[in-house]
Amino acid sequence: MRFEWLREGPADKCGNQCREWISASGAIVDATLQDFEIFARARDVRGATVVLDSPGGNVIPGLALGREFRRLEITTSVGKAVKVAGEQRATISPRASCNSMCVFLLLGGVHRNVPDDARILVHQIWPSNKRNDANAATYTAGNVVAIQRVNGDISRYIVDMGVDIELFEISSRIPPWEDMRRLTRDELRRMKVHTIDDPFTRPPIAAPAATTTASIKKPEPTAANVNTLGWVVVDRRGQRMLVRQHPITIEGQDIGTFEIAFACGDKTDAYRVSYQERRIVPNSPLVATDRLDAVGISIRQDNSFTRTLLTLEESTPGRAPAELLSRARGTIAAAFLETALSSSPIETVASSSQQGLIVATTTVDKVRTVIRLGHTGLSEGLRQLSSTCEDTFPN
Repeated sequence: MRFEWLREGPADKCGNQCREWISASGAIVDATLQDFEIFARARDVRGATVVLDSPGGNVIPGLALGREFRRLEITTSVGKAVKVAGEQRATISPRASCNSMCVFLLLGGVHRNVPDDARILVHQIWPSNKRNDANAATYTAGNVVAIQRVNGDISRYIVDMGVDIELFEISSRIPPWEDMRRLTRDELRRMKVHTIDDPFTRPPIAAPAATTTASIKKPEPTAANVNTLGWVVVDRRGQRMLVRQHPITIEGQDIGTFEIAFACGDKTDAYRVSYQERRIVPNSPLVATDRLDAVGISIRQDNSFTRTLLTLEESTPGRAPAELLSRARGTIAAAFLETALSSSPIETVASSSQQGLIVATTTVDKVRTVIRLGHTGLSEGLRQLSSTCEDTFPN
């Protein structure tokens, strides 16, 4: 998305009454919030009018920029800037579109204007890399968790902006294999998407939604590619290992990824276990202040726990900002994993988090993560690994 400060023209028509506005055109990407913040440093944008023309884009930076608009008491409208030949001026054409995520930028305005000729189009939130053929795509639990979390963020945002939640209900009807849904004039007014007829006339602001620094969300870190096939047996440096990768989450928020691997131990009744993770430490520019303090593996079966604490070898800042890289190792009894197999949970909501293999971590600042690993591929992988270990240490 590109931001420009424009002045109305031609000059001989508006004279000393020429209006000024910010033109915001193009797709919303991860850098859009930062680009606007840089743009806003060049002049005072508080109370300005932003005119939008956008196909949409990424959710998290879109919501963050919308909240920034509200904090700055900006008025939003929809239109296309048409430059006046030979002058550093422009007119606003109402024949423009604000689609998908752009609609939420529009909601950020303390006052909002949608011209009669403008188009406002909405649809369901969907993983962008699966939209082209949504019915034929495959989905992971991580996809579902991410969609649920984003839908919650959007619902809260709509309410915070003083717009009727009906907007979310209408958007949620439109799957990715249908054309986007255009909102009618009646809907725009009824749901309070359109609140003023002139974006350059500012009525008094009534009860603005409070926006704190904490509510302005920055784009969340993207997890590394996670193995969606469950447990797999791989060969690394001439050694066979049973490996599982998984995202690290706190209340559904993805903060990184870890890998746990089992290999043959010094005896057939034991396995060596290695753990490594990459995480982004939330709100911490100095990750060394919140390094990993403990890593443990446990199995919950019925009402009892079997635990193994790993030896932490490293927990240090990475190259990226707020990145923390950690490694731990240990040894577990073969019976430990066999217990994990026998503790496969019954598939009910009540029991789904009560049993199975659990990886838990704690940081110095007492931030705790608890991840229950699924059993997909574990039985066959353990059989292959056990066979390798028996060949290495024959009876």
